[in-house]
Amino acid sequence: MATVIYDFETSGLSPYNDDVIEIGAKCIDNDIIFQTLVIPLSKKGISSKITEITGITNEMIKEEGLKTEEAFTLFFDYLQKLYDHFNGLTLVAHNGLHFDDIFLRRMHHYIEGCGKMEYNKMFNNIVYIDSLILCRYIHPNRRYHNMREMCMVYNITNKDAHRAMGDVNALSEIWVYLINYMRQKHLDISGGHLKYILYYK
Repeated sequence: MATVIYDFETSGLSPYNDDVIEIGAKCIDNDIIFQTLVIPLSKKGISSKITEITGITNEMIKEEGLKTEEAFTLFFDYLQKLYDHFNGLTLVAHNGLHFDDIFLRRMHHYIEGCGKMEYNKMFNNIVYIDSLILCRYIHPNRRYHNMREMCMVYNITNKDAHRAMGDVNALSEIWVYLINYMRQKHLDISGGHLKYILYYK
């Protein structure tokens, strides 16, 4: 089963109403990455606040961004190839349960609406892991478990914080520490079992 670290930069903080403006992903099993800017589906453009946080401007989106259907389809093609090659797929995102995973489900619904049903089997078999929950599990006495805090804990420098691939690369490094901790505790870290530990204990 392949493990993919992924992150979305978005036009706002609502996973139900805002738009994906950047996709970043990295398969830790073969280091194959996916990265693209995305033209917001709503066409509302990016606010100055989001530009301040991410560094992504409307000009960048206009010059480099892909249209919604193309960007989402290419991303799902990337995931499908990994799913087929490794016979399964685990997706890891920090705060994925309440943010990135919701956007991903919206993306899948959107491309289904475009008549693209070929990803359904893969999508329905994805194992989702929220690394934020794993950080809380491993560091129960820490007050904060966000990416910035975890980078400090593990002495990781994220030079491109709040850009999709910057956060993906930082989380990839954090993930190594988290998984090694679980191994040292002799816990089963296969995707499904790890999900059980995090979501149901």
